[in-house]
Amino acid sequence: MALKNLLASVLLAAPAALAHPGHHEKVYAHAALPLERKSLAHCDAQFNEPQFIKRTVEIHGAELARLKRSLGIEEEKPKIAPRDYISVSRIDHKSTKAVSKGMDLSTLFSDSGACMLMPAVDQGPLYVQGEEIRKDITGGEKGIPLTLAIQVVDYKTCQTVPNAYVDIWSSNSTGIYVGVQGYPGMGDPKDASILKGTTLRGVQPTNDHGVASFDSLLPGHYDGRATHIHAIVYLGATKQPNNTITGGRAAHVGQLYFDQSLLTAVDKIAPYSSNKMKVTQNTADFLFMQGANGDDPIVRYAMVSNNLADGLFAWIRFGINQQANKAVNPAAWWTANGGVMNPKGPVAQLTGGGTGWGFGRKRRAAAAVEEVQEDAE
Repeated sequence: MALKNLLASVLLAAPAALAHPGHHEKVYAHAALPLERKSLAHCDAQFNEPQFIKRTVEIHGAELARLKRSLGIEEEKPKIAPRDYISVSRIDHKSTKAVSKGMDLSTLFSDSGACMLMPAVDQGPLYVQGEEIRKDITGGEKGIPLTLAIQVVDYKTCQTVPNAYVDIWSSNSTGIYVGVQGYPGMGDPKDASILKGTTLRGVQPTNDHGVASFDSLLPGHYDGRATHIHAIVYLGATKQPNNTITGGRAAHVGQLYFDQSLLTAVDKIAPYSSNKMKVTQNTADFLFMQGANGDDPIVRYAMVSNNLADGLFAWIRFGINQQANKAVNPAAWWTANGGVMNPKGPVAQLTGGGTGWGFGRKRRAAAAVEEVQEDAE
C-alpha cells in the first residue's frame, strides 16, 4: 500500500524551419541484414521484480512529474492515458489502461509493451559524431515537447547497463535535420552554416538503473521515411572536459518510431501542419518493417495533459549485447570549430564528394552502403 501511494504521488506531483522539398532518403540496406532476433521474454522475472519495477517507476514518474510542474498542472487534473500503439509482429499492443489519481503506476510502466528488444538497424546518412552531453536538445525550436526515456539492458543477463552513453538525433517539426551539409532537401547545399547546427542532437549517460532521458521534440515527417529518432548506445566511452565523449564502442545502433494515430494528430498542430511533404506510414517504411519483424521499435507514451500540444512522456527499452561493436561512419564530426564533413561519410559518397545532390548522381546506387556488423557471440 505504501508503494502504491508513493507511485501515485510521484505522478500527481507532476522559430521553426520551413519544410524542405520532397525527396526520398537513401535506404542503407545491409548486405546480410544482420538484425538481432532475440527476445527479452526470458527477462520477465527480472523486470517484474518489485524493486526493479519500483526503481523504473520512480525514474519515469519523476520525469513525468517534472513536465507537469513546468506546465503548472496541479493535483486536480483530467485523466491521461497511455495511447494505443501500432501492432507489430501480429501482437495486439492496444492498452485500455487509464492513468488516474490513486492508481499503481507499476501497472503502466511494467506493461509488457515496455519490455522489448530494440533491433539493430541502419545508422542512417545524417549522423554527427561528437555532439555534446546535454539533456535539453531542443535548441529553441518550436514543436511538441517530448521527454524520451531510454532504458538499456543486457539481453543475456537481463541486468540494466549503467554508465553507457546514448546518442540520439532526429529531424525538427518540419522534417529538417541540421548539422550536415549537402544532403538533399536539407537546405542550401552550398550553405556551410548548416554545419553549425546542433538542434535535436545530443548525448546522455545512463544512470544506475540504465536509464538515459532527453528533453526533445516530436520529430516531423519527410518524404520517403516514417517519422523516427535515431539512437546509438556507446559502451566504454570517456567523457572529455569539453562535455563530449570519445572512445568506446557502439554496442547498439537503432531507430525508434511512434504510433501512427499519434502522428496523424500531431500533423494537425502548428508548425507540423505547415509540412506539405508526403507522409510515409510505418507499415510502408523499409527500415521499420525490418525493425518490427519480431521486435517492437515503437515507443510507449503518455500525454502530459489532455492537450497534445503540451507534450508527451515516452519510454522504450533497448536490449543490447555488451560485447557488440557496431560499425559507425558519421556524415560529419562536431569539433571545437563547428561541424566538419566526413570526406568518406555517407553524404560524401552520395554526392560523389561534392556539396550538392547533383554530384555523383550516377554513383548513388552503388555508393553509401553502410553495413552494421553482427553482434559478437
